[in-house]
Amino acid sequence: MAIEELNIVAIELGSSKVIGVAGVKRRDGKIEVTAHVQQDSATFIRKGIIHNEDLAISCIQNIIARLKEKLQKEITQVYVCYSGQGVHSVHNEVNRLFESDHKIVKEDIDGIYDENINHVYEGHRILDAIPQEFSVGTQKLLDAVGVLSSNVTGRYLNIIAKSKLLNYLENCFQKVGGVRVAEYKLTPLVVADQLLNEAQKNSGCVLVDIGADTTTVSIYKSKLLRFLSVIPLGSDNITKDIMSLQMEHSDAEDLKVSKFGEPYASFTEEEGDAVVKTTADGLQIQRKTLSSVIDARLTEILINVKQQINESKYARESLVAGAFLTGGGANMPNIANVFKEVVGIDKVTVRKNSQSADYILPDGIKNMEARYLAALGLIANANQNCTAELERRPQDIFVDQHQPAVAEVAVPDTNEADTPAKDEKKKGGKSRIDKLKDWFSKFAEE
Repeated sequence: MAIEELNIVAIELGSSKVIGVAGVKRRDGKIEVTAHVQQDSATFIRKGIIHNEDLAISCIQNIIARLKEKLQKEITQVYVCYSGQGVHSVHNEVNRLFESDHKIVKEDIDGIYDENINHVYEGHRILDAIPQEFSVGTQKLLDAVGVLSSNVTGRYLNIIAKSKLLNYLENCFQKVGGVRVAEYKLTPLVVADQLLNEAQKNSGCVLVDIGADTTTVSIYKSKLLRFLSVIPLGSDNITKDIMSLQMEHSDAEDLKVSKFGEPYASFTEEEGDAVVKTTADGLQIQRKTLSSVIDARLTEILINVKQQINESKYARESLVAGAFLTGGGANMPNIANVFKEVVGIDKVTVRKNSQSADYILPDGIKNMEARYLAALGLIANANQNCTAELERRPQDIFVDQHQPAVAEVAVPDTNEADTPAKDEKKKGGKSRIDKLKDWFSKFAEE
C-alpha cells in the first residue's frame, strides 16, 4: 500500500516570535518545507504566556492567512507547540491491586495511565505525562504487560503548569475561526527529539534551551525524559541590561552576539578600554563595561541552570553525553566555555540543526534552522493532513481562472434571415445564448 503524502501546517508560539511552517511529508520519507512565515509576539506573549488575547488572535489569523496565500490551499487544521514560565515536571505513582495473581494486560496499563492523567494539581493542568517505569514485586520494568502479579505500580513524570498557560492558548484558537487544532505539544519535547539522538538520551544528557524570555532545562537518561523545568530568565534579559547603557534594542542585540560581547573574555587593559559603541548621546561604551554587564546576567542564568540540575537528583557525572545548548542565547561567543566553568559539566556542545537529514529546506531558512526546529519537529511527528483545495467560486466552473471573465457573448450579425436564434426572437422568445446568460447571472448572484 502506497504511503499517502500529507500536507502539514505547524505553528510555534514563542515569546519573541510566532512561527508558521507548512511542509509536505513525501512518500520517500522526506519532509519538504513549502511555506514559512513569522511575526513578532513580544507585545502579547511574555515568558510564554499570552497576555493580550486580541493581539494573539490577530497574529494567528495573519499567520494562517499568509500560509494559505503561499500554499494556495485551504488550511483546515494546525499542529501547535508552546511552552512558558512555570512549566515543570513532578513525579506521581499509581498503584493497582488485584484479588489474586493476575496476568497484566494492556487495559490494566491504560487504566493506570488514565488515573494518573486525571490526578488533580490545584490550579495547575497536566500538559503531558511520560511513563517512567512499572514496579511488579521487586522488578522494575519499562513494560509490565504479560507479567503475572497481584499488584503493579506505575511511575509517571507529569509535566504541569498553571492552568492559564494552556487555557489562554486554547481560547485563542477557538476564536480564530475556521481552523481546528490537531494537537498541542510542548516545545521542549519537540525540540529535544530534533536535537538529541537515542544514544545521547540513553547515556544521559541535559538540554539547555536559552530562549528570549525563558531558559528550559531538560534531562534525559535511559532514553526517557527524567526532569524538566522552565526558568523565567532568558537571553533578552541580557539585551535589556545592555540597553541600560543607553542604546536601542537592535544595537544591544548586535553587541551581545558580536565578538565584543564575549562573556568571561580575557583581554588586556588596552583592549578593555577600547570603545565598542558610541551612543546617539555621545556616550562611549568600553569593552570592559559591556563584558561586565553580560557576565553578570549570564552568570545568574547559568547558576539557575546548575541549581535545576542539582534538584533533578541526576549527578552531573551520570550525564555521560554532557550538555547540549540551543536557542538564541547559544549564539553568544564563548558560551560553551562559560557553561563549563559555571555549571561544572566538561562536555558541552552547541547544537543548532536537526539531527535528521530528511528535511528539504528553502534557501530562506537554511541558515536559520534553529529558529524553526520546533515547527519542523511538529511536522515530522504529524499524521493528519492539514489542507484542502481552495473552494472554487460558482463562476469558476465556467470561466478559466487564468483568463478574464467574458461579460458578453457576441452574436455574429449575418444576413441569414432564418437562423434558429432569429426565429426565436421573431416569436417573442429569447435565444439559447440569451437564456444561458440569464441563467448564469442568476447562478452567480446566488
